[in-house]
Amino acid sequence: MMMIVKKQQMSFKKLVALAVLLAMMCATVVVFPDASYAASSAVIRYDQSMGERDPNVFGGAINVLDGASDVDALRAAGVTMARRDVYLSQILPNTTVAQYLADMSVPGGVDDPSTWDWSQYAWVDTYHNKGMKNMLILSYNVAWLSSSNNNNGVPKNWVVYEDIIKKIVQHFAGKVDYIEVWNEPDHANFLDLTNSGYTSRLTAYKDIYRHAANAIRTVNATIPIGGPVLSNTDTSWADAMLKDATIKPNVNFLSYHQYQQNPDGEQAIVALRNVAAANGVPDMPIYLTEWNWDWQYIGSPMNNDSVDAIPYDAQRLGDMIYQGVAGAAYFAFNKQTTHPDFYSIYANGNLTPKLSAYRLLSKQLGLGDGKFLLRGSNWSNGAATIVARGATNAAGHPVAWVVNTSTAGDQLALTFQGLKPGVQYTATAYEASRWQDATSSSFTTSFTTDLSGNGSISFWLPYKAVVGLKLTEQDNRTNLALQASATADSHVMSGFEAGKAADGNDATRWASAYTSGTHWLTMDLGAAKSFNEVDVYWETAYSVDYTVQVSANNSSWTTVKTVTGNASPGWKVHRFPLQNARYIKINSTAAAWGQGVSIFSVNVYRDEYTRLEASSSVGSYVRHQNSRGRIDATIDPFADSQFRRVPGLADSGGVSFESVNFPGRYLRHKNGELWLEANDNSTLFKQDATWWVRPGLANATRSSFESYNYPGAYIRHRGSLLYNEAVTTAQAESDATFRIYTE
Repeated sequence: MMMIVKKQQMSFKKLVALAVLLAMMCATVVVFPDASYAASSAVIRYDQSMGERDPNVFGGAINVLDGASDVDALRAAGVTMARRDVYLSQILPNTTVAQYLADMSVPGGVDDPSTWDWSQYAWVDTYHNKGMKNMLILSYNVAWLSSSNNNNGVPKNWVVYEDIIKKIVQHFAGKVDYIEVWNEPDHANFLDLTNSGYTSRLTAYKDIYRHAANAIRTVNATIPIGGPVLSNTDTSWADAMLKDATIKPNVNFLSYHQYQQNPDGEQAIVALRNVAAANGVPDMPIYLTEWNWDWQYIGSPMNNDSVDAIPYDAQRLGDMIYQGVAGAAYFAFNKQTTHPDFYSIYANGNLTPKLSAYRLLSKQLGLGDGKFLLRGSNWSNGAATIVARGATNAAGHPVAWVVNTSTAGDQLALTFQGLKPGVQYTATAYEASRWQDATSSSFTTSFTTDLSGNGSISFWLPYKAVVGLKLTEQDNRTNLALQASATADSHVMSGFEAGKAADGNDATRWASAYTSGTHWLTMDLGAAKSFNEVDVYWETAYSVDYTVQVSANNSSWTTVKTVTGNASPGWKVHRFPLQNARYIKINSTAAAWGQGVSIFSVNVYRDEYTRLEASSSVGSYVRHQNSRGRIDATIDPFADSQFRRVPGLADSGGVSFESVNFPGRYLRHKNGELWLEANDNSTLFKQDATWWVRPGLANATRSSFESYNYPGAYIRHRGSLLYNEAVTTAQAESDATFRIYTE
């Protein structure tokens, strides 16, 4: 009641002010999430190989695009393949079947391709010369050869039809990479059965396909031929083709079209692959040769230049990659001036926003540069709805990308698993969004993996956007096994030889025969060398039990590491006392799959480790235990006393001590005590973890370590614990003096 009375006594201005304040408070409640809010997160598993994927996923269908500069723009954005029609009606002269047949034995007749009109097909050379793969569509017919007297009817003379197809393929020899027979034959507009005698488009198409393939094979025995090029995801046509023994040998890929506004994970690829597997060809390539938001010629912004097409395209491309599509053709990479309903290039030659998704994935992440390995991934939505993928590109770089399809941005926690252990990586990020077009890096950051090869970063993921990351190792050590001569007990097939484990590319691998029992891989370093670390990058077919052995003569072997019960693929680091040997053998006695093992890479290093012996307590060494810095004479595990002495984090003239068995963690002082902690990249941490190397305070032939940001304070031990303290007594000087051992 008192509050009501007071409100009644308030002036109108105060009431207005209170209303504004209450509105602001309400707005604040809306903006900030409650304590239970969880950010979006994703994990990329580089220790999981999902199989090889094809750069032809970054292809496009084209109606008309002939300008060299426009093709250059597409290539610069990462477009790898072009699908385009070859129209018989544009090439062939107007004649009759009878005349054509008569002229087949007369030089210079209407059947002579030198008399045909090729003037509209210079683009075949242009695309080929610019480095794009060409997929030709053998589009339809010509009226005088058609049962329906139009350009879409069934050929009424197979001899003439085969002769025409043969000569078209001959004309483009060496410039065409794939051939589709017809386009969307399930549509009456594209396959007219009038007067043909056929009542089924499928039956008619099978005959067209058979004759076209027969003609192609007379002049090219290997070019991939495919169909049925349906306008939808119906699998019955593909099934019928593969069940026909007269067609099946020349069905080298299956193709279809799908326009959808709600991505479904590209389940049609799975359905077609299942049909192929049921017909005895489980590895049949699947091509999605037209895809977009809407098939209608109504000028939909999502088909053309909407910025919302960026995450849509990126999500569908990622789904196609996941499902293992052999190639895809976005419809369409036309120019606005010729096809305003389906275009990707403005009239002025600039690319529409959606091409930034291609630029990010194909060019910046290198997925368009050659076949790449898809890696495992999983993700969890927070404020944003995301899809996360990872790969190792053709050059061997780990890459990842995250698509935010929602209207909310979010802080993303991204974890990488299965990278090289104990290595610093630089992550270079690219963004495709309404704000950035992926032409340059949006940010860079770095992280160091732990001994399991795991590392993580966090960044803001904008709404309706794609962020891609390319990881680069900052490992300056020399890999002694790079390009080493390698031998093995066996290899499963060509392309998986022993040398693949020594080529420096983490996307290639040695794979043994699929047999049980022992499998081995040997590296010849060319001469005896000193080393104390062998890292093995196991593929999904990893070894459970194995040894690492060394030899001077390739006959007498010493085991330096025995591994039993290995439970996962990925990088495995094996450190041991310094060895001098020429040969290294990985000897597997138990495979995870029971039959055969596979290794991406074997790296061999001589890593210099530093140990600090306390001068006043001979035999006791600096170590970490439960993160606390101390000295001990008995150390288990031994690696607790090993450090990498690196240039000072705050000043390269000083030194910092990085843990060998906890990479990325450094000795630092905190409240006067020494602790081993992860580098958070803050200025304070870098200063706390940097020391000046001074002549030993108690013995000038040894060393003392003065704090970078606390001049006059030194690393010293009191009892068994380490501190950062001012040194004022002879005992303190002795406790602050150390002998440096390098191993």
